[in-house]
Formats: sequence, C-alpha cells, structure tokens
Amino acid sequence: MSIIEQNRYTKLNLNNIEENCYLEFEAKVESLNEHIINIIENGFKDKKFNSNDNVLQNNDEELKVLVEQNKQLRYSIDTKLNEISQQKNQYENYKKDQKLLSQEIKETHEAFLMAKKYYKKFLKIYYTIESKSEGSQTIFIQFFTEAKKESENYSVRLVRNTNTGCYQLSTVKPKLKAFEELNNKLLETNDVPGALCCIRQAFLKAKMYKK
Repeated sequence: MSIIEQNRYTKLNLNNIEENCYLEFEAKVESLNEHIINIIENGFKDKKFNSNDNVLQNNDEELKVLVEQNKQLRYSIDTKLNEISQQKNQYENYKKDQKLLSQEIKETHEAFLMAKKYYKKFLKIYYTIESKSEGSQTIFIQFFTEAKKESENYSVRLVRNTNTGCYQLSTVKPKLKAFEELNNKLLETNDVPGALCCIRQAFLKAKMYKK
C-alpha cells in the first residue's frame, strides 16, 4: 500500500471514527436528555403526588373539624330547642294559671258585690271605696246604718290588692279580740262575706252588752 493510499485510508478511518463518535455522542446526549427529562418529570410527579397527599390530608383534617363543629352546633341547637320547649310549656302553664286566677278574682269580686248589695238592703250597711292608690283600694264599711256617721263605731276598713283581688283587714272599730284571727282567716280564704258576717256578729254582741 502506497503512502497516499495509506493516508487516504487513515483519513477515511478518522472520518468514520469521527462520524461514529459523533453519532455515539449524539445518542448519549439524547439518552441523557431523555433521562434528565424522565427524572424531572418523575420528580414533578412525585412532588405533585405528595402535594395531593398533603391536600387530601388537610381536607381530611378540615372535614373532621367541620364534623366536630357540626356535632357541637347540633348539640347547641338541640339544647336551645329543648330550652325553648320548656319555656313554651312554662308559658302555657302560666297562661292557664293567669286565666284561672283572673276567673277566681272575677268570681270573688262578683261575690263581694252581691254581698254588699245584700248587706245594704237587708242589714243596713254603708260602704264606699274610701281611697285608691297604685295596686290597692281602701274600702270603708259601717254597720247598722245606710249613711256614714261621724262616729266610725261599728266600722271596718278593708284593703284590696287590685292585682290579685285579695283582701285584708286594716282597721276595726271598736277593736275586736278576734281581729288577728279574722284577718289571718281572710288572708287564707279571701272570704270577704264570711269575715264581714263574723265582724257584724261581734258588733251585735258588743251593742247588746252596752244596753
């Protein structure tokens, strides 16, 4: 082989080697690029997956918190509803009691008016509402006369609570030994006609003793 041919062959070999090296280098670069891309993509996927895990975990925790808050809210609502129900029952009972009390006051007052009319007509009795103040009335009653006398003998003063309709003795002239007993009985029963009958009987006895 001549030197020229040898040089030419060597040059061809070098070209082939260079071309092969370039192709090999290009293949390696491409492989590295793919590997890098895979690493990057897989890394992003892992991060995304971890991020999703964190989101899911946070969502689970928030859901648990919301469920617990919902339980507490439900308990508070049930408690309030129970309180409202109890208050409603109490209010209904209060209305019933008020209705019964109003009826009793009305009946007592009507009975008192009837008694006054009866006493005035058949027993010679004078009565008047002597004074009024907030929540009460003072009623003056004098026996054995149809007109008020200057002397207050044989008289009684009753105080009526206008809110409850209850009566109590204020004064009795002449003073009776059974005053406290009569007043306690009146406070207990609110039986005005009965109290007035007892007082009148006591006054009759006092008048008889004077004679």
